Amino acid sequence: MPAVSAARWQAVAFLTALEKDEAYSDLALKARLDAAGLDRRDAALCTRLCFGVLENQALLDYYIARFSSVPMKKMHPKVRAILRVGAYQILFMDKIPPSAAVNEAVATAKATKNANAAGLINAVLRRLAEHRGNLPEIVADTEEERLAIQYSHPLWLVKKLKKQFGEQTEALLAANNGAPETCVRVNSLKATKDQAAAALEAEGVAVTADSLLEPCLYLTESGALDELEAFQKGYVTAQDKAAQLASLALSPTPGAFVVDGCAAPGGKSMHMAALMENRGQILSFDILEHKLAQIEENARRLGVACVTPKLCDATVFLPELEKKADFVMADVPCSNLGIIRKKPDIRFKKPEEIAKLPKLQLAILENLSRYVRPGGVLVYATCTILREENEENVFAFLKEHEDFALEPFFERFPAPFSAPEGYLALLPHIHQTDGFFIARLRRKA
Repeated sequence: MPAVSAARWQAVAFLTALEKDEAYSDLALKARLDAAGLDRRDAALCTRLCFGVLENQALLDYYIARFSSVPMKKMHPKVRAILRVGAYQILFMDKIPPSAAVNEAVATAKATKNANAAGLINAVLRRLAEHRGNLPEIVADTEEERLAIQYSHPLWLVKKLKKQFGEQTEALLAANNGAPETCVRVNSLKATKDQAAAALEAEGVAVTADSLLEPCLYLTESGALDELEAFQKGYVTAQDKAAQLASLALSPTPGAFVVDGCAAPGGKSMHMAALMENRGQILSFDILEHKLAQIEENARRLGVACVTPKLCDATVFLPELEKKADFVMADVPCSNLGIIRKKPDIRFKKPEEIAKLPKLQLAILENLSRYVRPGGVLVYATCTILREENEENVFAFLKEHEDFALEPFFERFPAPFSAPEGYLALLPHIHQTDGFFIARLRRKA
């Protein structure tokens, strides 16, 4: 019987803790890997196992249940985690022999206080391995239930997306389970695109340029981005194409005064600073003091001198800023349902928590709009795809503020990236970006 690998041991421990504590996966997993001291290879495997299970949990559970004599709900959480990790390896990781996945799962059970479950784990995973080329058909009462199982999204969310997106829903769910490329923005304050690409390639990273955005690059075989010298020197920074488009929609000019209302960790503030050629002033608000340090660190690494972090609640009015800003970015807190492909645990958010967000978002938009000078520009942005957090908030705001109007943007871009109506809903299955919403509004002079 093989020894239990550190990667699989940590994956099982993490998934068990996640089921119990409901901690966000990316932050909790990074903390666990740092504490465990896993090397790069084991850390990468552990991350893939954890995220792979979260992306496919309902589907894995469906197949496990078909081959198990014990209902999933009656199993110990750690046994469920061991079975899910083993099933994910068997069904989704071609480079790992099924027999090795089975043996490792059994060894993991025997190394824990769940040794009595080793026989069950062995039987279930061996049957799954035998049938992996001829898996049972997903049987469900409704189309929504089938989609919820096949793409491992909660049924309430599938129903909600189906109501909004109709026939596009399955493509959207599939995109949510896809593996996005690592996307970076070239920091024009320190390097040109060619210089950044050359530096990355010198470190063994494959680089592909985006066909639409000059500073946007895609990396493969990059490993941990923050360990690359090109990142540490500030030539590039992690930022999805959709987030880059949000800053470009605002397009602050050199010398301008900008308010970034919900800024941490500062990605859009740093991009706007580059667009402004480091001239002018950007006030970058955040409600949490420790997040201001993230903004400061990003500014230091990227050579940004025009950003001033400020501890501030974006719903609280600051009279000294009334009608003073040339540009305002309202990138509001949201359900994050547009970035499920990067943070798969987001799909497990509670609907009642999401339902509270539009009211908060509208309050932030209302408050930040008070800082826009006559003739100034306001961008409302989210990384979600729900209408109630996006279009409905913008239309509700405009109904009460006749001094603001939507303004077309990206007119030079081809469809589907142009925004003639003044807003743009980006979708992973159409735009190959994060799910994002951007609206550009101008205050009448």
